[in-house]
Amino acid sequence: MEESNQDEIIGVVTVHNEEDGDQNGVEANGVEAEPIPDRPPPKRVEILDCNSLNGLMYHYFAQGDYIECKSLIGEIQSKYKEKNEAAFHVRGLIARNEGELEEAMDCFEKAYQLSGKNKKYFYETGRCNFLLGRHQIAVEQLRKASEVMKDNPKVWYWMARAIYHLPSEKIPGKTFNPTETARNLLMGSTVAKDTELITFLGRLCEELQDTEGAIAAYESAMKLQPDNTDVMYRLALVLLRMGKEKEGFEQLGNCLAYDPSNSQAILTLGSVMQQHYDHDVALNKYRVAADACDYNGCLWNNIGIGLLARNKSAAAHSALKKASFISPLDYKISFNLGVLHDIMKLHCSALHYIKLCTELKPNNAKAVGAMAVIMSHMNDVKNARAAYKKSIELQPSPSIVLNYAIFEYRTKNFAAASTAVQIYKQLESSGMKCSANHKQTASLLDSVLKQHEETPSAEN
Repeated sequence: MEESNQDEIIGVVTVHNEEDGDQNGVEANGVEAEPIPDRPPPKRVEILDCNSLNGLMYHYFAQGDYIECKSLIGEIQSKYKEKNEAAFHVRGLIARNEGELEEAMDCFEKAYQLSGKNKKYFYETGRCNFLLGRHQIAVEQLRKASEVMKDNPKVWYWMARAIYHLPSEKIPGKTFNPTETARNLLMGSTVAKDTELITFLGRLCEELQDTEGAIAAYESAMKLQPDNTDVMYRLALVLLRMGKEKEGFEQLGNCLAYDPSNSQAILTLGSVMQQHYDHDVALNKYRVAADACDYNGCLWNNIGIGLLARNKSAAAHSALKKASFISPLDYKISFNLGVLHDIMKLHCSALHYIKLCTELKPNNAKAVGAMAVIMSHMNDVKNARAAYKKSIELQPSPSIVLNYAIFEYRTKNFAAASTAVQIYKQLESSGMKCSANHKQTASLLDSVLKQHEETPSAEN
C-alpha cells in the first residue's frame, strides 16, 4: 500500500446531543442517521420602556403647560398602546383641573386597572365625585383610599369636606350632624400637619360655636405657616367676636404687614373703626381696599355708612346703590338704603327698601322696628303701632322700645308710653348696651310722663 500524506478516513465520530441521544448523529460504522430537521430562528424580543417620557410629561404638567402635556400624553399612549399608567393619571389630573370631571374619572379608572387596582386612585375619583355633588359616593371612595394612604392629610381633608355636605338625618335615638362628624374626623386624625386641613377644622369649630377650639386650630396653623394671611384674618375675626379687640387688631395688623392690600383685613379694620365712630380713618382704609377690590358689596356698604355719618347723603346714596347692584340679596344693604331714604325725607322709597329687607330676612326685629318709624313719619298710626309691637315681640331692643315710647307719647297714649319706658329700664338694668343719648332721652320722657300722671290728681 502506498503511503499517503493524508490520514485515511475510516469513520465519523458521533457527537452526542444530550436531548436527542444518538439519533441525530452519524454512527461510527459510517451509516448516516436521520437528518436534523430545520428549526425556525428564535424570535427577537424587544423590551420597551414605556415610562421613558414620564419625566418630560411631569415637567410640562408642573409648569402648567397643559397643551404640550396633552400632546405628549397622546404620543405616549399611541406609541405604547395605552399601557402607560402615569399618562392616564396625569391626563385625569388635567381634565379635573379643566372641569372635565367625567373624562377625568374615565382616565383614573383606566390608570386604576393598569396599576393592578391600586386603591390610591379612589382618592382621585373621590375628589371628582365630590366636585360633581355625589358626596355619599365620595365619602365611600375616600374611605377606601384612606386604607392605603393613612398618612396623607389630603385624604382626611376631602373626606371631611364630603361629610360636611351630607344632609342632616334624624336617626332613632340620635341625630346625624355632618358638621360635628367632620370636626370629629379631623380631630381624631393623626396627620394634622397640614395647614389647609387645620384651617378647615377651625371653620368647623366656628360653625359649632366652639370658639376655643377654633382659636387653638388657627394658632396651630400659624405655627406651620406663620405668613398665612388667611389664617391671620380668620383668627382676628374670632378674637373680635369674643370681644378681644386688642388681640384681634394685632392679628389684623400682622395680616396687613404681610399683605398691605388685603381687602378683607382692611374691610374688617375699617368696620371696627366705624363702630368706634372713627369714620374718617375708616374711609381712608376703604380707599385702599377699593383700589384692590372694587367689586365688593360689603365694602361699598361700609363706605356709604361712613359718608352718611359725615352728612354726605348724596355720596352715601351713590355708594349704597352700587353696593345694592353688586349684592342685591344682602338684606343689610337694603336696610341701610331704607334708613338713608328716610333721612332724606323720601318715606315711600324708604318703606320700599325696608320691606325688601324684611322679605330677604323675615322676622328681623330691627327691620320691623325701622318700618314702624317710617310709618310713623308717614302718619300711619295704626300700622306703625302694630309694627312696633311686633318688633318688640320678636326681640326687644332698647332703641326700638324707646322709639315706641316716644311714638305713644306723641299720640297721647301716656299709659302705653309709660309701660314702654318701664320695659326700657328693665332692658337697661339687664346689661344691654344703651347709649348715653338714649339714657338721657328715657330719663326725660319718664319725668314728663310722671308729671302727666300727677296732673289729674292735682285737678281733683
